[in-house]
Amino acid sequence: MTNQQISFFKELAYIQEYSINVNLGKEKEFCNTEELLKSVTYEVIYRIMELLDGYGGELQKCDIVNTVTSEIINDGIELHDKCVEFLEYPFNSSDI
Repeated sequence: MTNQQISFFKELAYIQEYSINVNLGKEKEFCNTEELLKSVTYEVIYRIMELLDGYGGELQKCDIVNTVTSEIINDGIELHDKCVEFLEYPFNSSDI
């Protein structure tokens, strides 16, 4: 693996550990396992979007490219901002 790839995976491991620890600290706030899992996965998704936006570690902003159309999916948006809006109401979001 390249140094960039190693850095990327280290950041993912950090995100995983951070998200688990944050949510374990507030475990008693959740009524059931589903709420806990939703919180943990939300935290992980949000942090990964921040990482791709360039707000984490040494990794610079990354473009997500559709290899079929060559469209840059995250062109002109901050993924972590959009994920907050979308994950709140995923099935009611037609054009956020």
